[in-house]
Amino acid sequence: MGVRIGIDTGGTFTDLVVMDEPTGQVDVVKLPSTPDEPSRAILAALEQAGIDTANATYLVLGTTVAVNALLQRRGARVLYITTEGFEDVPFLQRVDRKFHYDLDWERPLPLVARRDCLGIRERVDYKGETVTALTAEEIEDLIAAIRERLADVDGEPADLAFALNFLFSYVRPDHEASVREALSEAFPGIPISASHEVAPIWREYERASTTIADAAVKPLLSRFIGSLDAGLRERGFTRSWSVMKSNGGQMLAETAGERPVQTVLSGLSGGIIAGQAFGAEAGASNVITFDMGGTSTDVGVVADDRIRYTTAWEIEFGLPVAAPFIEMTTMGAGGGSIAWVNKGGLLQVGPQSAGAVPGPACYSQGGEEATVTDANVVLGRLNPDNFLGGDLPLDADLAFRAIERTAREVGLPPVDTAHAVVEIAVENIAEAMRLLTVQRGLDPRVFSLVAFGGAGPLHAAAIARVIGTRATLIPPHPGLCSAFGTLLADIRVDKTWTHLVRSDAPDLADLDARLNGLVQEAVEDLGREGFAGAPAIHRSANVRYLGQNYEEEIPIPEGPLTHDAWRQLIGGFEQHYEAEYGYRIANEVIEIVQLNVSAVGAASKPQLSTLPEQPPAPPRAQRRVYFNPREPVACPIYERGDLSPVDVILGPAVIEELDSTTLVHPGQTLTVGSRGLASLVWA
Repeated sequence: MGVRIGIDTGGTFTDLVVMDEPTGQVDVVKLPSTPDEPSRAILAALEQAGIDTANATYLVLGTTVAVNALLQRRGARVLYITTEGFEDVPFLQRVDRKFHYDLDWERPLPLVARRDCLGIRERVDYKGETVTALTAEEIEDLIAAIRERLADVDGEPADLAFALNFLFSYVRPDHEASVREALSEAFPGIPISASHEVAPIWREYERASTTIADAAVKPLLSRFIGSLDAGLRERGFTRSWSVMKSNGGQMLAETAGERPVQTVLSGLSGGIIAGQAFGAEAGASNVITFDMGGTSTDVGVVADDRIRYTTAWEIEFGLPVAAPFIEMTTMGAGGGSIAWVNKGGLLQVGPQSAGAVPGPACYSQGGEEATVTDANVVLGRLNPDNFLGGDLPLDADLAFRAIERTAREVGLPPVDTAHAVVEIAVENIAEAMRLLTVQRGLDPRVFSLVAFGGAGPLHAAAIARVIGTRATLIPPHPGLCSAFGTLLADIRVDKTWTHLVRSDAPDLADLDARLNGLVQEAVEDLGREGFAGAPAIHRSANVRYLGQNYEEEIPIPEGPLTHDAWRQLIGGFEQHYEAEYGYRIANEVIEIVQLNVSAVGAASKPQLSTLPEQPPAPPRAQRRVYFNPREPVACPIYERGDLSPVDVILGPAVIEELDSTTLVHPGQTLTVGSRGLASLVWA
């Protein structure tokens, strides 16, 4: 028995959670991130924690390195190679529009330049039969064309990557495999992403966009993983370690560099897993997870103790990544979100962010624009002398000046402006929560809000009041909740097979064999990722009415795919369709488009230590705090570590800790559970 280490490195902060396995005691470190070399902040956090890494039995990393690179377009130069005649697919995209009536809206540019899109003469049809054979001469011509493109490349080969996406390669991948082998020999050291491995799905554009995204971040993530691994080895860590996947599972670090697209939302998925666990501890099976950091806010939903999953996530509208993701909404609303005035004179907040460097004006690192953090300093809600436990003191004068400049633009006093900045951020986040609940038929009044991230507990009470949730739960060390979630993650492998099967002519023996094959592949991959037990298997099919373009995912009954099981699958689709859309189409042919298998290897779940019994905690100080722009209120200030289950804190109050601040509004009551989970309710 040693220590477990969970890490979450984001765009603003890097969080480290160290749990002693025998006792459940947790130690934490929070440091500013080093975006130019993310491993540097992680290794610095390990040093600050004083960990003997040789004694670590478990290390899991959640990271936003991949998603930040995609959002900021800092990935590698990608050479996209496809079937001749389909080079423009990444640019043609879809026929839909983000804004129906905005004639000035332009489609986002793909993550590849048009001159870097190359075609090769080869083709198979949707059945996998050869239409145009792939020849050695064509491969040689392709290599020659690539050499011409690379003649003007600046930098090392590590800044380049190939993305292969041939027509119907998900049915027959041998053409892609042959070209991949030839490119590996001709251009050693340049990573290659092949669509039949990255996204074996039938939609050509989605497959192209996903494969390009995988290639764009592969060099960056591989270098990051390699750098961190080398640093860990130098410090005596000899075991294998893991990286969180976007689907909430984990994979070995050496595999993550080969499949970077599976880690796009790595750093975000840990938070929802932790949110589910803390909701369960409070007896809440319905929770909305609210993770507000320095750069962005991530919102997820756990309904009936089940996390939702999706394969539809977009870098921005029109740039999809077709991989398994925990379903969530991400928005540019964090502590570093910048307040600005639009052309109509209206105050806006975000999505632009001051990030970690230079950060909000109060960071004293050169930032001058007013942010949500600056507004909270002006309102007295943040203690300038106790930010990050005092390691990053804030300059209240700089915060006031930044807010004052914005106040002059909108014609309001500074305190009114600061209050408006916070209220706008709250409304923006509440709207995202409505999209995940009300618009999907879920009533937020039967949900609890689990608030975490450095800025989550500061704004949670106001958001809960807007959307009407039952209670607000604040986990221990909320600013490091996503890092803690990495310690709870199972090992998970997802497999898909795309094939069209009509309900009036199913070959059940073939489908059953394919399903069993997917299960075997998933279990074998699970073993390679370090799981040795008996996994849980989940099977489903993507189903639609014949002629429709989009499908619904329907569970496949356990056991062999018999005629009875087939009827259950078809009936399940019709019931789901009627519940979702209000009707069903009687006697219509139904089509299976894709089979899906998920293999989940359960990880041992660590338990937090129980809080010791102690007398009620007295406040450590008092501070004037604005809950409205008219008059400040004298608020008692408590230290989170002083609180225990005997404490009942009546608002107004402020609860401070190393990684976050919890604001208890007037009319609220805060109590603490036996393992440190705080609960906020309105009277």
